[in-house]
Parts: sequence; C-alpha cells; structure tokens
Amino acid sequence: MKNNLVNDISFLNISYGKNTLFEYKSPNSYKNYSLDLKIVRKNKKNDIFFHIHRGNLKIVYLKQENLFYSIGTEELEIQFQVLESIIEMIIEKFLESYAVDAILSYSDVSSSIFSQFRTKVVYLLAHFDTLDLVRSVAVICKVCEKSLSLYVRKSLIANADSYPVPLVFTHEGHSIVCYIDKQFNVRGVELVHITG
Repeated sequence: MKNNLVNDISFLNISYGKNTLFEYKSPNSYKNYSLDLKIVRKNKKNDIFFHIHRGNLKIVYLKQENLFYSIGTEELEIQFQVLESIIEMIIEKFLESYAVDAILSYSDVSSSIFSQFRTKVVYLLAHFDTLDLVRSVAVICKVCEKSLSLYVRKSLIANADSYPVPLVFTHEGHSIVCYIDKQFNVRGVELVHITG
C-alpha cells in the first residue's frame, strides 16, 4: 500500500454506548463525525463488519459486546478490507492495553484514561505495511478489462468456514465477486448485479 495511514485515516473511534472512550483524528482532519457515529451506535449486531460509503467518506464499523469500533477515511482508494484489518488490530491492542471491563464497571469513566492509546494507534498506522494483515491479489475485471489489486484481510481467509471465499469488490460503478482460496489464489471472478 502506498498510503500514509497516519494522515489518511480521518477518524478512528471506540465507543461504549453513547460515550466515546477513545478518538483518533488525522492531523489533517478538522471535521466532526458525530452524526456518522450516531448511525454506528444504532447497530445491534455483534461481530459483523458494516460499511458506509457516503460521498467522499468510507466508514467501517463493528460492534463487539458493548463496544463500538469505527474508522473512516476520505481516501477512497483505501479498500474496506484494509479498514477492517485496522479495526481488528486496534481491538486486539486496545484490549491488551486496558482492562476494559474493569474500567467500565465504574460509573463515571473519563476518556482521558485512554488518551495514551493515541501513541500506539499512530505507531500501528505508520507501520501498517509491516504488520502483514492484508494480502494483495490481482483480479481481472472483465468490464474494465483491467487487472486490479484487491486487498484481502488475512483473517477473512484464515477464519473462513469454506473455500473459496467470495468477496465483492465495487469500483467504477459496478461490482465483481472474486472467489479466493486458502492460498489466496483467485479461483474465479464474476460480474455481480447490485441494488440498494
């Protein structure tokens, strides 16, 4: 990846109910994402990644237990699988760093407890390419007649129930489904009709 994720990630938020426990904002970001976070916090489903593509903003969010993890970028070439892998990494490091259940057992928790986590987030974003969380696979889009680099979250393949794993990629107004096997080989690509 050629992105500078420290600057290209517009926001990263960890919330408990309606309260923000931790928020990272890019040094280049002066926007407020509170309306986007309201949508995220309405989610009732655990352990499923959700995506919002709103104009010039991509958001990925996940609920685990009572915590909401969300990330957004205005760099539209950053693929959803990359954002998902960042959330997985952030969850792991956040839960390693803090006894979250114990901290949240107190009634008035200040987000300042988690402020030092920013240093870890900046480090992880700056060194994302060395963490080996995603793998690039080449797919041929029959509509564009181009070879595309598709980033695939390694955990998606490692934790799959069956193979090949279908993965939808939307670009330039159309979508393709790619079938990826356990060794990250592309076993097929098909045009997919979309609605919504």
